[in-house]
Order: sequence, then C-alpha cells, then structure tokens
Amino acid sequence: MADKKVVPIDDRIPGIKEKRKKRTNRRLITYLSIFFILILVVVYFQSPLSNVRNIQVEGMVHVDAGKLVNQSGIEKGVNIWNIDLSGAERNVTELEQIDSVSVERSLPSTILIKINEYNRLAYIEMDSGYSPVLQNGTILRDDVEQELPADAPILRNFSNEDRLKRLTEELKQLGEGVLNRISEIVYAPTDEDEGELRLYMNDGITVSSLINNFASHMSSYPSVAREVDKDADGILHMKMSPYFESTEEEITGEKEENGEEE
Repeated sequence: MADKKVVPIDDRIPGIKEKRKKRTNRRLITYLSIFFILILVVVYFQSPLSNVRNIQVEGMVHVDAGKLVNQSGIEKGVNIWNIDLSGAERNVTELEQIDSVSVERSLPSTILIKINEYNRLAYIEMDSGYSPVLQNGTILRDDVEQELPADAPILRNFSNEDRLKRLTEELKQLGEGVLNRISEIVYAPTDEDEGELRLYMNDGITVSSLINNFASHMSSYPSVAREVDKDADGILHMKMSPYFESTEEEITGEKEENGEEE
C-alpha cells in the first residue's frame, strides 16, 4: 500500500482563507455594481438626462417632418417616460397622408417616429395646380403642386366625385408596371359610353378605355403594346377585346378625296 502524502491543516488554512477572500471580494464587487447601477438609474430618471432631446422621423416621402412632429404632440424637454406613445400615434394617423405609424423610445433621450404614407396614385388637375389623389381615395386639395408632376398619372376633366372615386378604386387594383406607364387619363365621354377614357401613355401610344373594369381591361397592356407600331397613327382600344384602330387610312382617304375635288 502506497504511502499517502499528508498535508497538515496549518498548511491548508492559507489556501482556504485566500479562496474565501476572493469569493468575498467578488460578492462585494457585485453588490457595489448593483448599487451604483441603481444610483445611475435614479439619477437618470430624476435628472434632465431623461428629457427628450431628439425627435427623429423615418419613412416620410411627401409629408414634412416638422408637420409630423407638431401633429404628434411630442415636445423636446419633456421626460421621455411621460410621453404617451399610443396617443402620439393616434395624433399622427389623423393626417390624411398617413397609412400607419409607430412611435418608439430610443434611450437615453430620443423619440423615433416611423411612418408609412399612402401611395400617390395620381394627380387631379385643378384651377390652381395639381392635387394628389392618395391610395385611399383622398384628394389633398390643400397640397397643390404647381409644376407638372412626373411620379403618377395626371387626371383631367374629373369634376364628378363619384366618377373619380370609381376610377381611384380601379387604379388601386392596377399593377405598378402598368400604372407607371400612364402619363395622363382624360375623362372623354361619348354617346356610346359615358365612362369613356382617353389615356396618353409614356411610350407614345394613345389608348381608349372605360372606367368600369378599367384595371381588368388595362392589365394586358404591356403584352398588347409590344405588338403595336409606335410610329403608327391610331388608337389602341383596351376594352373587352383589345385592338388597334389606325387613322392613317382615314387621313390618306381624305387627302385623296380633296385631291380629286381640286
């Protein structure tokens, strides 16, 4: 049987004491850290450090950031924890342009307002300029563009609110690929149909369509337009059955008749 090395208790005591000392020091450091953190939290809550110093707005495209902040009711200098976030969100959504909004705290002293605006489907021609028509059908009559907008179609001759609303509902269903190709939509009623529309496309093609089922009629425009000679004079009818009506023959015939009469 091998002899076991016996360590006297006196030799072990210093090691035990050192371990206990380290354990006690760690506990003391932990307690002191918690204490100072609590002190800092109290100081933060009770001092101007927790007052709102920055208000940031994200997501705005057309709406002015200053207008949004004023509408929210949030002011700088107010304690960040006294801000009614839900109330601020309700205030902002009262703006006609706003689809959704979220208001958040970003510590230590910043309020972040994130918004989503309604898309501008079109602009309606007014006496004083061009007013945006939003995705929800709202016309921003007080927000008038003096210069001709290029980010959405221009609507002309739409004085009837019901007719405009019907067209807006159709535009909402129309894909962006087609909507972005439209330069102008003119209400041009005929004896055959009071809902007749004349469209001027960005690719140079003139289109005839109807308010009723407009989205459905125009959905196939990209494929139909590829078959149309862009240099040919005429009108592309996008209704039940799309077809191109050339006016070149009529013009030629009129010239020949005039020539014969001379």
